[in-house]
Amino acid sequence: MIFLYLFGSVLLIILLSAKYKIHPVISLFIVSFFLGLLLEINAIDILKFIFEGILNSFYGIGLIIFFSCVIGQCLKKSSSLIIFSQILINTFKNKTLSSLNIIGLFIGSVVFCDSAFLVLSGLTKSISSTATYSLNSLNLSLAGGLYSSHNLIPPTPGPVAILNNFNSIELIGDVILYGFLVSIPATLVSILFASRLVKRKKIKIDYNSNVNYKKIILPFLVIIIPLLIISVNTLSELIGLNLSYDEVRFIKRFSNANFALLVGAIMSLFLPKVYENKKRIITDSFKDFYPIILLTSAGSAFGNIIKNSELVEILPLFFDSINNSLISVCLICYVIGTILKTSQGSSTSAMIITSSLIFPLISKYNFTNFDIVMVTLSIGAGSMMISHINDSYFWIVSKKSEMNLQNSLKYFSTMTVFQSLSTILFISLIILIST
Repeated sequence: MIFLYLFGSVLLIILLSAKYKIHPVISLFIVSFFLGLLLEINAIDILKFIFEGILNSFYGIGLIIFFSCVIGQCLKKSSSLIIFSQILINTFKNKTLSSLNIIGLFIGSVVFCDSAFLVLSGLTKSISSTATYSLNSLNLSLAGGLYSSHNLIPPTPGPVAILNNFNSIELIGDVILYGFLVSIPATLVSILFASRLVKRKKIKIDYNSNVNYKKIILPFLVIIIPLLIISVNTLSELIGLNLSYDEVRFIKRFSNANFALLVGAIMSLFLPKVYENKKRIITDSFKDFYPIILLTSAGSAFGNIIKNSELVEILPLFFDSINNSLISVCLICYVIGTILKTSQGSSTSAMIITSSLIFPLISKYNFTNFDIVMVTLSIGAGSMMISHINDSYFWIVSKKSEMNLQNSLKYFSTMTVFQSLSTILFISLIILIST
């Protein structure tokens, strides 16, 4: 019966969000309360657990998300995204589609895919080669790169929220490094779709030969330095440095994600056009921040109800009856993420809900750091499947690419299916090689 309650609660979230168009935040709070009642938790305790979940989200990942929003706003307001993209494309003139994809993958790790695409899609109208690529091709490649990093590479909200739900936020550096690795097949898929499937409406691009390469140094550092700081602990372990206990402690403290992104946010305030508009930028950053933190907090509240119920004991028993190997757990996570993403449209919501459901399994089996990273990325891979008419990103890409609904489903939605499948296959391969 308890499984029916859990299954019903997930269906109710999907129903409220997808059919009745109730905001996912409200849906999660409503379902969290009713799930608590069904699990015979005292009403006062339900409210306490929901409040604790909200606090855990704010305390665990609030600053990470806010500093990411500040960095994103500064990069947009300073026109750094456009300058960065122009220089990369000028450098690799014969690899225009690949350049756009790399731009999307790199920038999408710190700027949310919807807003990044809106900024950079203007660039695709002014980039071209020798009239061999269509506007649709260029936008598909850019969109595919952004979509990959949005689902797989912190500090984007989804992967960060998963780690927070797993009580494993210290693994953010590991997920960044492995996230870039497992995003390779997804980006290759999007380049393939862009180059082979859409070759209509040829456009002319004039390269800007007067770009100043010095202008890109600071924007590049604003993105790369926080990622390097976060990943320094993981990199030192991979390289196999023989460090003392005190050195390891210092590196772990130094590679804190809050500190890393604070450094990035401070650096971004020195970008051109930013300092004189800092009040507007901070205001806009809060506008980006509060919908995301509300969603992650609502998901954390839902997860906290599960963590404080009988489900913590019962769910692992259910998985015991199937198979508790890492690859099986990853595939289960992938399927759950796929169902949630496809049915209600939001990748971030899908990642939050899936990680809440899977947490009892993570805590039961004492998974290693590598195992948790693979599970996190598997959830991200599932949450890539499939972007269609219930996803805001689908409509942004569709309208900016001048594709009608049929072609958007045929090209962009199909591309996200293959991105998702290729990612989980690659994750499975990594697990098989590592075991």
